[in-house]
Amino acid sequence: MKRIRFLHMILALFVGASAAIAQSATINSLVLTADTPWVVHDSRPKSIEAALDDIQNDWYKVFGRPPNILNSLPEEYKGPAIYFGNFPDSVISNVDRSALTGDESFLVRRHIDDKGRDGIVATANDDRGIIYAMYTFAEKVLGVDPWYYWTDHEPERRSSISVPNAFDVSSGPPTFTYRGWFINDEDLLNLFARDPVQENVFSLEMFDRVYETILRLKGNMVVPATFPFPDERCYELAARRGLVLNMHHILVLGLNTYRWPSQDAVFSYIQNKELMEQHWQTCIDAFKDYEVIWTVGYRGMHDRAFWNWETGVDTDEKRAAVINGAIARQVEMVRAKHPDAKFIANMWSEGAKLYHDGYIKLPEGVTLVWPDNGVGKIRDRGTVQAGQGIYYHTAMMNRRANQLTELINPALIYSELGRFVKAGATSFLLNNVSDIRPVPLSTDAFMKMGWNAESYIDDTPKVNEKEFMLDWCQRQYGEELAPELAELYHRYFYIPFTQSNPGYKHGKSVLHLRIREMDDVFAGLVLDDKPVPEELVKMAHVNYNYGAKSVPYVESLLKDVEAMVSRIPENRRDFFRGHLLTQTKLHLYSLYAEQNYSQAVLKYAEEDKATSIQHVEASIQAYEDLFSTLGDAEYGKWAGWYRGEAFNKIFHNYDRVCVVHARLTGQPEPLIRNVRDYEEIEQFQDRFSENFPLLYPKAK
Repeated sequence: MKRIRFLHMILALFVGASAAIAQSATINSLVLTADTPWVVHDSRPKSIEAALDDIQNDWYKVFGRPPNILNSLPEEYKGPAIYFGNFPDSVISNVDRSALTGDESFLVRRHIDDKGRDGIVATANDDRGIIYAMYTFAEKVLGVDPWYYWTDHEPERRSSISVPNAFDVSSGPPTFTYRGWFINDEDLLNLFARDPVQENVFSLEMFDRVYETILRLKGNMVVPATFPFPDERCYELAARRGLVLNMHHILVLGLNTYRWPSQDAVFSYIQNKELMEQHWQTCIDAFKDYEVIWTVGYRGMHDRAFWNWETGVDTDEKRAAVINGAIARQVEMVRAKHPDAKFIANMWSEGAKLYHDGYIKLPEGVTLVWPDNGVGKIRDRGTVQAGQGIYYHTAMMNRRANQLTELINPALIYSELGRFVKAGATSFLLNNVSDIRPVPLSTDAFMKMGWNAESYIDDTPKVNEKEFMLDWCQRQYGEELAPELAELYHRYFYIPFTQSNPGYKHGKSVLHLRIREMDDVFAGLVLDDKPVPEELVKMAHVNYNYGAKSVPYVESLLKDVEAMVSRIPENRRDFFRGHLLTQTKLHLYSLYAEQNYSQAVLKYAEEDKATSIQHVEASIQAYEDLFSTLGDAEYGKWAGWYRGEAFNKIFHNYDRVCVVHARLTGQPEPLIRNVRDYEEIEQFQDRFSENFPLLYPKAK
């Protein structure tokens, strides 16, 4: 009994002490309300002004009132305040800046000044660091998801926010010096956010959202579009936002080769060297007021090797000599205007082979950037060296990848980027995100690794992936369901057919490609009432077997994903449906379409026309279910999101399967929709063609 009473006494003391600690924490915590003033430096660049406007919107979403913004606090004011920017001690004293150890470093912390006034200070070494500090305040204090626009994740409305005593976020300098996105193959964004004045591939309002997201994720660089001219407003807006400008591997120095006026001159540095250099100089001049990382190199038009337009350069040695000469001249021209310019050379496609074989030689001061293979494996062959960089894809538009869905699992990102971090190859990190909305999870993992690899480098990629998936699900859906949801996401990233080709992951696009490849032959055979050749039979068998074991896997996954929908918090349910549910269904219905078309070919070869028709009808139904799935993901602000789909050719595929059905059943053939291509997407540039290599007339 004495022992029991003693334990009760100890328990009572413990409970009392805990209550006292909790009360003390409550008393000492900083409470922010809608009336807590902001102190912001009155002299600030446009980039900080834009970020300030964003976090004012954040504040309004949370508190329902705009912030009270001052240049300094009145002497008599004794309450809390929030400080954004770099201030002298006369404005806010006793700020410990020892954590600011390099470029873009920042801190956001609880601070009490020498007058005893409590508050939060968000400061940094430089303008970009201040921007990161402001967005970090929005994320960590106001609860604003950096991805809020793309994930439909609005912050909770609050009357007050308690900030704990120990609140202190300091970060930087970053692991990778330059970190950013390439907005590529933007067919969805093109129609979803049309530019009302038709001078950009999509609206400047949407570009501004993209740039905001990059900065909220602590990126600092952008390649804004696939085929922009160097004076397009998307570049100007990015610079105003404080982003470094870069050009991708086709548009070296910003020259829009897609719009090269072939009717006037052959695209050739060999045949038209003087003209090419004139255009390069015009592009250099167009970027004169911006912070730029210049991409140098030499490729042909339409993302192809230049020798497709040349004769006489029939050896690797000759080809590399042309590329080396072009790069050397480009560097010389830029340095004549900008002696301290920074350069990268992206060894995309043929460039990687020529470099590996020892033919391409880069001038001093040009950073070698290794590309991946489009689906996450970097092409350095294990030869990466310190100072080099990465061009990566979490979204890829080609016939076998994933432009509409997530594909690149975080473990692959941690493995590949980790190799470069360990080698000290952290100069440059560019990620191709295509239309952005389909790939927030993988892109978030990529950006976090790019900013601070120390958090990941000591663990295995699989461990990092597991922890990231859990963290992602906690942030998006809450802690209660996060473990179950993380397991569902993990299963999604390991659908069997996506793993079937070691070294080259396949996305659902490959399923639609296989249908087209069969249809190229089969549709004509049906029309002409000819037998199926053995080659097509073999192709259909291969295609059927390719997806067969993935069907039950994805069916099981979809069943579990659908069962989770009603358990997702109501305010996060739309995103869950638009992300994991939609993408799981897209894989399943794409598999159904491919499996049934393969079976239709095989049954027709067996002269079982009736069963062949049934399989074609099942393939058509799969496409109709796929379209319904896309429609379900076009809720609210996303209405019409998939209208611009062109590069996966899913609407085109559907029409082709319907034509085969008509031929099998003797019905009138439907018309096949035209496939949108770059010519249509970039049509807004047509009326400016006389201004090449600029969009607008050159200033006189």
